[in-house]
Amino acid sequence: MRFTVILIMLVLIPIMIVMHVWDYLENGQLRLVDQASAILKKHGVHGSTVDVRFLDLSVTGDAEDETSLEAASLELSELGPLRLVSNRLSILTKVRARLSQETLTIDGWMADQDTADSLRGLLLKLRPDLKLETDQLKISKYVRWPEGEKLPLEETSPMLKPIITALRVPAALEIRRQDGKLVATGILPTLELKEAIQETLNQPSHGLATDVSQLRVTNHLLPGPLTRPETILPFLRSFFSTPSPGEFRLLPGQNPHLKADTTRALESAWLNMLRPVTGSMRVDLQLVQHPSIFHFPGRRIQTALPEEVLQNVSNLITQDFIPFAPGSSLLSAEMRTHLTTLIPSLLTAGPALRLVVGGHPEPNGNLQVEADLARQRAEQVRSFLIEQGAPCKEILAMAFDPVPTGDPHAPAQPSSVEILIQ
Repeated sequence: MRFTVILIMLVLIPIMIVMHVWDYLENGQLRLVDQASAILKKHGVHGSTVDVRFLDLSVTGDAEDETSLEAASLELSELGPLRLVSNRLSILTKVRARLSQETLTIDGWMADQDTADSLRGLLLKLRPDLKLETDQLKISKYVRWPEGEKLPLEETSPMLKPIITALRVPAALEIRRQDGKLVATGILPTLELKEAIQETLNQPSHGLATDVSQLRVTNHLLPGPLTRPETILPFLRSFFSTPSPGEFRLLPGQNPHLKADTTRALESAWLNMLRPVTGSMRVDLQLVQHPSIFHFPGRRIQTALPEEVLQNVSNLITQDFIPFAPGSSLLSAEMRTHLTTLIPSLLTAGPALRLVVGGHPEPNGNLQVEADLARQRAEQVRSFLIEQGAPCKEILAMAFDPVPTGDPHAPAQPSSVEILIQ
């Protein structure tokens, strides 16, 4: 009997071991996997895998930060009866950016300080105009690189693509009069273009100081007309070469804006030069029409004469219009006599006096016909002054541009000639 019992026990022991192993594999192991998975989920580990082989536990996954990773690892190591033999929990390398006004804040996780410094250098190279804050960019030994990423970080790195794309900005340029100088602001693609704009603004015709310190430079711009110097510099050179330069604005999402004293010829030239820049956009114009640049407010007299002498001549010829009969360029006897009375004062001024003799066309007539007639009238007056011995070193004869009747800057008498000091 005793032998029979022993024999039965020997038969049942293997069966019980097999049943125990089967129960562990079918139920106990799954319970342990579920418990480990729950721990990982509790601590915010995503993309996790849990593998239990007998009593050996292996885990992988990406934690949000070091605190979550270490807490999950500690709890897994205490999960009896398992032994944590392979812990591949990590923090996935990630970079986030937040742009607020002119400050770019970077946060996320990097594997080492050298890579973080490399990222900072890359972003500053792309947008040197921005202030870069990287205090929230953390370094950890647990960080791993995403698949497909390679060092060093470059503009084409997949991880950085959203940030790089978002940092691209359209070029912008605004030049305005402020405190007696021309102040340029905006963002341009190259330092060479910035220097060319500064050189363009520094023109002796107006003598104003220039300030381009607020004009930022980055090559990380969206394609646009301001990224091509050949499209913008000819316009700026002409627009800011007048005795009284105005203001220019070309900002993203806005129509180009011009505010200036001008003539009809200058307005036409400016709009033609702007066309490659503006394309089909409408240009907002705040232009004040004048007969010539010699009529611009604030124009500096170029003639080098003592102030008293200069003032005497100016008082003599200011608003002194020499009328002509409609359609005629013949200088009347009356006007010849009048011009003769000017000669003594001109002789007193001496040969340093420089004059402009300009004809005002009839604004409502044919533009070309009236321009030719205005020039002929100016030539008649100039020739007469020279014949009478006017000692001027230079007398420039020209046709002024027409200004509509009733305009504040229209001449008091159309179809006339006006004498100005250069």
